[in-house]
Amino acid sequence: MKFTIVKMKIKTTRTSLLTVVLAGLTLGSNAQEVPTILSGATIHTGTGEVIQNGTLVMNHGKIMSIGEEPVNFIKNAKVIDVTGKHIYPGVFALNNIMGLNEIDAVRATRDFNEVGDFNPNVRSLIAYNTDSKILPTAFFNGILFTQPVPQGGSISGSSSLVYTKAWNWEDAAIAEDEGVHLNYPDFRPNHKPEEQERLNKELEAIRKFFEDAKQYNQQSNPSPVNLRLKAMKKVLEGKANLYIHTNKAKAMLHAIAFFKTNYPEVKIVLVDAEEAWQVADELAKQKIPVILGTIHRLPSYPANDVDQPFKTPAQLVRKGVLVAISQTGSWESRNVMFNAGTCAAYGLTKEEALQLITLNAAKITCTAEKLGSLEKGKEASLLVVDGDLLDMRSSKIQKIFKQGEEQQLSNEQEALYKKYKEKYGLE
Repeated sequence: MKFTIVKMKIKTTRTSLLTVVLAGLTLGSNAQEVPTILSGATIHTGTGEVIQNGTLVMNHGKIMSIGEEPVNFIKNAKVIDVTGKHIYPGVFALNNIMGLNEIDAVRATRDFNEVGDFNPNVRSLIAYNTDSKILPTAFFNGILFTQPVPQGGSISGSSSLVYTKAWNWEDAAIAEDEGVHLNYPDFRPNHKPEEQERLNKELEAIRKFFEDAKQYNQQSNPSPVNLRLKAMKKVLEGKANLYIHTNKAKAMLHAIAFFKTNYPEVKIVLVDAEEAWQVADELAKQKIPVILGTIHRLPSYPANDVDQPFKTPAQLVRKGVLVAISQTGSWESRNVMFNAGTCAAYGLTKEEALQLITLNAAKITCTAEKLGSLEKGKEASLLVVDGDLLDMRSSKIQKIFKQGEEQQLSNEQEALYKKYKEKYGLE
């Protein structure tokens, strides 16, 4: 009898636990339950168009209509008056380590650097920690999509485009393994003989690795299996980007010449690219996109204009280069929209600056068919903002919709702010 009682208790406990889990899954679902209408706002579509007093309709996670005309009655629709507010597409944060790094001083929380020089098979996606304390602060600022990028070595690994808010990495994935990251050797002026020798060795190692990968992937059933070489297949076929990280203009030209000559199918994207403005004509001619690094910095050399980092995006855009911007690091990445705001003060219009962190980023990551702008049929992931999203003084996000479902705006930093505000009786 005693055994029977214990058995019944265990069964009851398991049943209760399952009920709690299922309830939690239901409450946390991103599935849009009813049509939602946002009316009266200024809509910044991300394509350059601005709609005054606009109306946007979302249903089943997608944008059903967008425009100035009033929407006819939709059965069971939830209508939200956002008059005086601004609606923007969700922001992209490219080229960062959010979700791969938590506390800089604690090695166990740093998961962005692998041992070895050539690691294209290392996937940042499966290391992406959706329970990171950093991600909610980025989401709170309007960053709905991020690109965690591995670092270190010659080939760091593969990146993916993911949601900043998700249950796990499988749920977060948008574009899996969309690119491999190559750290190209810098061509510095006046190389010493020993530095030139090191440079030649690094370039030869890269050349040999790509040639080995090409030969390996031309085989129908290679044996033994080499995961490093196999991971290059999508890049060599032009189905994934090759992100080339370098800052020097000479290195950019060398990389472009090398891959265009030997591997014309490879889709090159330059990353960081501090001196890209010096080779803007060549980038435009070769149709090579650029993801610029941190905008809020000093110029590369004392002889450069002090505002060169601020005006580089405009110089590239005016030449016809597809440009996105990033804010490297982890905590710093949540302010990428304010970097775009600086670009709007140095040669770009505000709508062009907005594209640096929305539509252009979607185009580079090959997700523009469903993300990056507010257009009929695209995913309804967007922001409702009181003020200018690109201006840190006035931007205040009121609502965030992910796949048409309104999200809760909270993070640990806000909770601490409210806690100590209450404790000390601050207004």
